[in-house]
Amino acid sequence: MAAKKTNPAWELLFEYVKQNRSATFQEVAEVAAKKKLTIHPVMFGRAQAMLGIVKSAKRGTGKVARKSKAKAKAAKAAAPEASPIVALPVKRGPGRPRKYPLAAPANLSIDGILAAVKASEQAKARYRSALERIQAIVAGVLA
Repeated sequence: MAAKKTNPAWELLFEYVKQNRSATFQEVAEVAAKKKLTIHPVMFGRAQAMLGIVKSAKRGTGKVARKSKAKAKAAKAAAPEASPIVALPVKRGPGRPRKYPLAAPANLSIDGILAAVKASEQAKARYRSALERIQAIVAGVLA
């Protein structure tokens, strides 16, 4: 197994920052440019973090992770609870059965069916009256 190759720019950067803990990025970049090496700001920050010069959070626990976790928690709390009657189908490949089959409606009695029909008739009447009012307004504007 071959030995792991190291980046000469990283070695130079790490040693320079180790010896001169108050070094700036510009100083290190000038030293690296003289040796025809390229140093990136991320490398400088990582070297400082490894040497303990600056504090760094563990991966996945920083400001962005906390913000996205809080946003997800708020969205989950604000989302209305899904009723057990209506299960949303999960889109799957062709020919594959649903992951969660649709649940049968709980109100299969005559009373339940009549209530559903009455509710749809009332909604139809509301929508019709709204459309008639819209039509009257449009006719008044165009006339």
